[in-house]
Amino acid sequence: MKTRKWLWRWQNNSLRRRSDRVEAWVGLMAAAVMAVSAPVTGAVAADALGDSLRDRSDFRRTSAVLIENAPTTDGLSTVSSNPTVPAKVKWKAPGGHSRTGRAPVEAGTPAHTRVTVWLDSRGEPRQPPPGPGEITGESAAAGGATAVATCFAVASGCWMVRRRLDSVREKDWEREWAAVGPWWSRRE
Repeated sequence: MKTRKWLWRWQNNSLRRRSDRVEAWVGLMAAAVMAVSAPVTGAVAADALGDSLRDRSDFRRTSAVLIENAPTTDGLSTVSSNPTVPAKVKWKAPGGHSRTGRAPVEAGTPAHTRVTVWLDSRGEPRQPPPGPGEITGESAAAGGATAVATCFAVASGCWMVRRRLDSVREKDWEREWAAVGPWWSRRE
């Protein structure tokens, strides 16, 4: 029954208005645009984020010594079973001179402990680069969110066109009723 109700806009019908045909074509075009653009934008976004995350692979790992006790996360809720906190560390730069800075280390690690830190291309400490599983998961989430946002944008445009068509139909109805209404409401 619902299919027949929707298909009436495509059948020859004396009650079908021009705005009904426009609405049917807009809906069909919106569905086609969603079917093509959502997967494309999702794939492009996933690839772009994956490439961006893989670019962090130029990070290099080095050994450092903790200068101070790493703060603990006692009393704080954490997502990870091994949360990291920034702490002051000392490491040898490629030129052989010592450098110090704040780097993410495991919470509660005592001072003078050897830890692994990740350095970017400028030699600054950074969070460890994501693994392949994390890259895949984050890329897929970004691609899915972009595809949904694309569908939402197309559906919003379709909704705005339909609201405009409803407004036009209502004005047409009021104009036609103004012409016919007095004739129908005459008392005999």
